[in-house]
Amino acid sequence: MKLNIAAAALLTLSAPSCRAFTTTNTNSVKTFIPQNNVDVVERRKRWGLHMSTLDEKMNAQESIGISPEEILKALSPTDVDASLADELICEKALETRKTAKLFLSQYKDQTGASAIYTKLQEHGVTLVSGYSGGANLPLLDEFHEDHPRHSRDGAPPPIRWITNSNENSSGHVMEGYAKASHAKNGEVTAGVVVATSGPGVTNLITPLQDAICDGVPMVVMCGQAATFAPPDAFQSADAIGLTKPCTKWNYRIKSAAELPFVMDYAFFIATNGRPGPVFIDLPKDLLIQKISDELIEEYVNDLPIIDSNWDMGKVEDDEHLVKLLTSFSTRTKSYSSSDAVIRMGNDSQGLEFQLNKVNGDPVRISAVENPIDDNFHLDHHPSNTIIAKSRNKMGNLNTSSPLMNEVVALIHNAKRPIIIAGQGCNDSTEELKLFAETLQIPVTTTLHGLGCFDERHPLALNMIGMHGHPTPNFMIQEADLVICVGSRFDDRITGKSDEFIPEARKASQEERGGVIHVDIRLTENCKQVQCDYFVHSTGKNFLNQMTAALVKRNRASPFANHETWLARKAQLESEYPIGIPQFPSQTIDVKKDDVVSTITKTPMSAQSVIKKMNSLLVSHDKINDCTFSTGVGIHQMVAAQLISWTQPRQMISSGSLGTMGVALGFAIGAKLADDSKICIAVDGDGSFNMTFTELKTLVEQGIPVKIIILDNESQMMVEYWQRLFQESRYLAVRNTHNPDYTTLASSFGIKGLYADCEEDLEEKMREFLFEDQDKPVLFHVKIERTPCLPLVAPGSALEKMILVDEDFEVDKSAAPS
Repeated sequence: MKLNIAAAALLTLSAPSCRAFTTTNTNSVKTFIPQNNVDVVERRKRWGLHMSTLDEKMNAQESIGISPEEILKALSPTDVDASLADELICEKALETRKTAKLFLSQYKDQTGASAIYTKLQEHGVTLVSGYSGGANLPLLDEFHEDHPRHSRDGAPPPIRWITNSNENSSGHVMEGYAKASHAKNGEVTAGVVVATSGPGVTNLITPLQDAICDGVPMVVMCGQAATFAPPDAFQSADAIGLTKPCTKWNYRIKSAAELPFVMDYAFFIATNGRPGPVFIDLPKDLLIQKISDELIEEYVNDLPIIDSNWDMGKVEDDEHLVKLLTSFSTRTKSYSSSDAVIRMGNDSQGLEFQLNKVNGDPVRISAVENPIDDNFHLDHHPSNTIIAKSRNKMGNLNTSSPLMNEVVALIHNAKRPIIIAGQGCNDSTEELKLFAETLQIPVTTTLHGLGCFDERHPLALNMIGMHGHPTPNFMIQEADLVICVGSRFDDRITGKSDEFIPEARKASQEERGGVIHVDIRLTENCKQVQCDYFVHSTGKNFLNQMTAALVKRNRASPFANHETWLARKAQLESEYPIGIPQFPSQTIDVKKDDVVSTITKTPMSAQSVIKKMNSLLVSHDKINDCTFSTGVGIHQMVAAQLISWTQPRQMISSGSLGTMGVALGFAIGAKLADDSKICIAVDGDGSFNMTFTELKTLVEQGIPVKIIILDNESQMMVEYWQRLFQESRYLAVRNTHNPDYTTLASSFGIKGLYADCEEDLEEKMREFLFEDQDKPVLFHVKIERTPCLPLVAPGSALEKMILVDEDFEVDKSAAPS
């Protein structure tokens, strides 16, 4: 009984700020609600205890000589009521609270806006784009070179600010920046945007949706009406409601004190797992709120506490971003209260982090490795496991795993294997090359994977899919084994899904082939295509482990011979090259200075222009130095088909969402990401017309981007669909009054070039590509209306391509998109 009295005494010593919880069972869910001070006082009176300070409490614990864990084990409902047992959990969280306060104290006396800028620096941000407005003024001011936070030695601020012509363009510029940035020390670079409330938010919806579709890391922050503003205040909008469907995570801050946590969590979510955008809503009054000792104390003392082994499905507290954990266990390690582990995010979708306190060093947050096994955790922490779907077996991705041996044997014995390399291979080009060469397996790439496997390599198949090369489209339908690494089997790849990879399906049934799918997100397991083995890992780790295992196996048994399969590749490439539309020359009489002369002009196609550009870059050994962006349309797919892709992240384009008007913004972002690159925006007139106001940004910021406009006065991709599906009833696809683009460029002070025939193209293209490297240049090229072929029509199998520009019967019930 002495132990129980001591335990009860200790349990009632909680400071008035401690958040207790209610529960009917100490082993059940422990979700915490505030307990008012009256309750605490009454408990102290009941036990005759009046200690109030933390020091007194700790001394009392030492005098008892019993640890909180020992006390908790000794408790039972008959010894002391459950509410007192719950108080012990508060005791266990004291160390975590103390560390959390220490973490936040590093930002003491900073305003919310200042804390954001500080955190941007901590995360290595050197570039931010955006637009001004009333609600984001305090944050904008932090970027000004004359702000007191910056040095007076003439050095520029550590973060460069880029003002765009509108918020939509700010988003696309930062998408391009993130897409083109190579991982540094294994860390992905996020694009950062700052804008105002209301229309500032709504103008960013398209870039956010584009980023969530294509896996682009972004941290977008917008001002908001003050917390005390009346409903429907000026330029207020439900930013959280608007951005929730198009972000990985969004949050409206409730106190300046929580901003250090918010910023760390935002960057983690944006850059880990499959990258994507996050959004932070910033009420203006909290941007100017000062982080004082009192504010830190109030914020941290209000944080809820969660005990170990909770059931998150039963927790309903989305009010607090941060929750304190008294203990936590992962697959490989157990954490106690002294480890200062917190949970951040929503209750149904949150992650664990540790507050690292090192003597003399700042307190920093790091993710807990190998966390619990739910989909949200596993989508951000790849488990490096193999899942055999048919037998519901799991194994480790390492050379000693029995399941690994099964996968190795499948690859080893396949007669007609093919690799689909997606965006997930952009950081593993050497590993992909070694893997393919070791087994002599041909490699096809997706739109976002272009360049991860050099298209000059003899095993390269080039792009697969709706507008892909014929050879990979034919070969994947004939393959007995499909190894898909870092791609999610988008419908643009598969064509009619139930007719996709028929030979691999057959080989799967006969246990001699099938599908191996590698993805960083567990939720992609058999989501689009049924696979025989799903590998939950990064592309790099899979390729490294698999190559090592295959080399080890090959010492005992040689690989299958793929000479016949590679001969099939050569045959298809010879029979089905990408066609270049040709037009007859025209003779024209030209009068100049009363002298009439006859000239010859040969009309051009998008294909002939891109082919000429590519051949010049390759022959001058400049192709490796280039990054290309595109809008969306015929020019985009022609560029994907006919440019020799040699480097990862060389093609910056909108894939899943198909957003027109992004080429110029993407090119600006790509140039800002790597100034050593020749950045070329390949655009169509329809796309360019949407956002050419960014020419202003080029001039103001001195960004030397090259822009080539393939002008056929139409949205030709949609026009071709209207020809196929709407019996040539053309509507909303013709641009009959395009501007004179060279004059438009000149009005911004940008050099303009023009060509409308094959005879002038090479000279003008050379000038465009190889001169004026230090300034922006616009090249206006008039072309004929031609479709982009091959085309796999909606509702068709991948091998049933339209290869020539003739009228075809199509499935009119399969609406194009």
